[in-house]
Amino acid sequence: MPVESPMLHAVAVGSVDDGKSTLIGRLLYETGHLNADEIAHVEEASRKRGRKGLDLALLTDGLRAEREQGITIDVAYRSFDAQGRRILLGDAPGHEQYTRNMVTAAAGADVAILLVDAKNGLTDQTRRHLAICGMLGVSDVIACVNKIDLVDYDQARFAELADELVAASMSIEGPRITPIPLSALEGVNITERSEATAWYDGPTVLDVLHDLDRKVAEEEFRMPVQWVIRHDEGGADVRGLAGRITSGTVEVGDEVVALPSGRTSRITRIDVLGDERPSASAPLSVTLHLEDDVDVSRGDVIAPVGNAPAVASRITATIAWLDEAPLTAPARLEARQGNRLVPVIIEELHERLDLAAMEQVPTDALEVNDLGIATMLSAQPLAVEAYGDNREMGSMVLVDPGSNRTVGAVMVREVIRD
Repeated sequence: MPVESPMLHAVAVGSVDDGKSTLIGRLLYETGHLNADEIAHVEEASRKRGRKGLDLALLTDGLRAEREQGITIDVAYRSFDAQGRRILLGDAPGHEQYTRNMVTAAAGADVAILLVDAKNGLTDQTRRHLAICGMLGVSDVIACVNKIDLVDYDQARFAELADELVAASMSIEGPRITPIPLSALEGVNITERSEATAWYDGPTVLDVLHDLDRKVAEEEFRMPVQWVIRHDEGGADVRGLAGRITSGTVEVGDEVVALPSGRTSRITRIDVLGDERPSASAPLSVTLHLEDDVDVSRGDVIAPVGNAPAVASRITATIAWLDEAPLTAPARLEARQGNRLVPVIIEELHERLDLAAMEQVPTDALEVNDLGIATMLSAQPLAVEAYGDNREMGSMVLVDPGSNRTVGAVMVREVIRD
């Protein structure tokens, strides 16, 4: 019996009206993952909107405001099987106003499907999405030159845009690019290669999704503590540390350290939903029992002794700024890392990404949807790692303490050890 490939987390990104929702609908339709009720619903909605055929974008554009405006606002997720591989596919908003939603959708993705309109070419939003994918550690991008039918399946136009996409990614040391000419509306090169692009002999979108090797998950054990549980067990006061293992494996007998305090102990018991186990791995939610009654609080991180994350108050980070008011230094904000919320100061802004030139330029402010590099100081030491080494330990969100709005996303570039 063949071994089933691990589930792949993919996200569709790109500018408004580049065809992301239509592509996802077409993938679901052609792989047989739509039931009769869904098809009938889309047929009726398409007819009401005056469409000649099925408007497959309506499968994922579920909010009323989205249907009225013809754009995606929320992040819609669908899953389907691709020849033995389970794929979770998110449809991220394309409009610049909803960049924060796109960041949320791309975080944790194994691959991005980036759509480019064959007639309009690359836009600033295309470049922004490509840069965000690189910043978030998405190592592979399926670059779909969509609506190729509107340029008469022109091979030269496809080659021109494919070269631009590869050059843009290389300029920021970004993801690996796999360019594909397609028409989401006509179903060209999505699940099967089309005679309309006889000059193209590369993979279809489904081929790449099926064959792509996932990035190997972080091996070292990490568990942020979500809750400290105390209860009576046979007259003894039992204390457990509950949380979700974000990476690696832990076993009974392992020596661990609680961060940022640095107190060490040994694992004596591992509970998974009341079931005692000798070991547990990511992404299980577990309760760990320690040999010693060490001081551990919500938001602390449990890690192996000898291979723990750094504990530091100052980092250099990439910031995706999401607020209408510009970010200038110094700025007092709060950073949320897992279950911990701490005051921080953005000490200095170094550079921002110029989307037209796809290069970093000096700056003293970040405007809404800018991507920049800054130095950040936290009021309390944090257990952190570079985002490229561990996504969970290297990411945070910035919160305005006055309004409680999320104003930025942070990816740690370098830990400046105290």
